[in-house]
Amino acid sequence: MARASFAWSGDLTEEEVRRILREGDPEERARLIGRIVSEAPFEEIWRYVSPADIAANWPVVRRYIWPPDLREVWEWGLRVWGYEVVADAPSGEDA
Repeated sequence: MARASFAWSGDLTEEEVRRILREGDPEERARLIGRIVSEAPFEEIWRYVSPADIAANWPVVRRYIWPPDLREVWEWGLRVWGYEVVADAPSGEDA
């Protein structure tokens, strides 16, 4: 089974990525989306998720995007694409 190319820090296969995105619990799905948008090449992101997927899960996804400056880029991009996202984390979330 082919390893997902962005999963350099783990052994996720393409099939496992798709299964988690389809069937994973909300936290697991958000963690994986955050990892995809942080680590996958931009063109590859869209093989797994859409802007709507990212925006719909944003309150949790944003916690898993690293580095933090990248969160701001994604928040800006989602707004440009017409999605309403909250930029400010609740107090203590990023601590």
